[in-house]
Amino acid sequence: MSKIQTTRVYTEIQKAYDAGYTTVSEQGAARSSKTYNTVIWLIVHCLHHPNTTVSIVRATLPALKGSVLRDFKEVLNKTGAKVKANNSELTFEFQNGSFVEFFSCDNEQKLRGRKRQILYVNEGNELKYIEWQQLQMRTTKFSLIDYNPSFTDEHWICTLNQEPKTYHFITTYKDNPFLEQKVIDEIESLRHKNQSLWRIYGLGLQAIIEGLIFENVTIIDKVPRWVKKHHYRGVDYGYSHDPTAIEEVYINGNEIYIEEVCYATHMLTKDIIEVLKQADLKARCKVETISESAEPRLIEEIYNAGIDIRPVSKFGGSINAGITKMLEYRFFITKQSTNVIKEFKNYTYRQNKEGKWLNEPIDEFNHAIDGIRYVILEKVLGNNSRALSAEEIADIL
Repeated sequence: MSKIQTTRVYTEIQKAYDAGYTTVSEQGAARSSKTYNTVIWLIVHCLHHPNTTVSIVRATLPALKGSVLRDFKEVLNKTGAKVKANNSELTFEFQNGSFVEFFSCDNEQKLRGRKRQILYVNEGNELKYIEWQQLQMRTTKFSLIDYNPSFTDEHWICTLNQEPKTYHFITTYKDNPFLEQKVIDEIESLRHKNQSLWRIYGLGLQAIIEGLIFENVTIIDKVPRWVKKHHYRGVDYGYSHDPTAIEEVYINGNEIYIEEVCYATHMLTKDIIEVLKQADLKARCKVETISESAEPRLIEEIYNAGIDIRPVSKFGGSINAGITKMLEYRFFITKQSTNVIKEFKNYTYRQNKEGKWLNEPIDEFNHAIDGIRYVILEKVLGNNSRALSAEEIADIL
């Protein structure tokens, strides 16, 4: 544990456990270290309590693998704990008999399957009440749930927080002393961009998000086979703080269908190439891919690896032009596309200091949306966009 630094989240969980609470409700703002410190607590608990059984659950498998599972493996590595891992089953067995399993709510067999002593539900506001109830019924000792409070008073988590055996606490980014100043500045900028987002992600308080840009959004189980004729792929690059977002984009009349492919930080060029190649294999063809234009060397390396990729042609006002065109469509997003859904539920217009709405989007919650916008700019607006100057073309290439 000498290599691992904990925050208030860890302390509050231990306090609740020692006091005899059966459920911990971790309500938090962005980057308050809820997930990371909950994982630390679980691993430490497993190490000190032999034969402990733990289930770690999230709504969908891609979201589970891209978030809490990555944190779990990182903390395991830092502790040096020896485990027997089954990567196909997503299980980890400690030398003292403690056992941790990961699964999603779309795995009906495990959702209603065997019991465990400890349950941890990550991003619990994504779950339906019946799913939480099924998990709780099979948990014998202690449950933890974390979430951002972007819901109404009617949400089942509000009722959970009133139960006498629930230990409910709120954390914010200020409870995480290890955050870089850039991240802090981005969070605090919400104060002047959108008051409801600031309340949720800055202060960790419950609110309904106002000023949404895209409201005509439907969540679906999967993309229908009959809409896949016009199939493209959008890419927005990130690295340390911002994710690289890749999504399949299917245009069908006035409808756009979206399926998340990747949403992860610290991706190297080779990682992006591998993801795109696997996506092409799944599609059984080379899908025309439109990416951000700010990384010409990266684009060239991906192209040279055999990917059909080219940069978006940007122009003055292209952000608003792309968004305006996107507003003409109905969006259908697969339920496994958790990060894309979160962006659409949080991408808003900007507010000024007086609270007046501006015809300008915030520069937050837009990584996947930017990738979709690049596709719209190239494949829908296309020749309707103004011509680029020689200098702009040189900048792109």
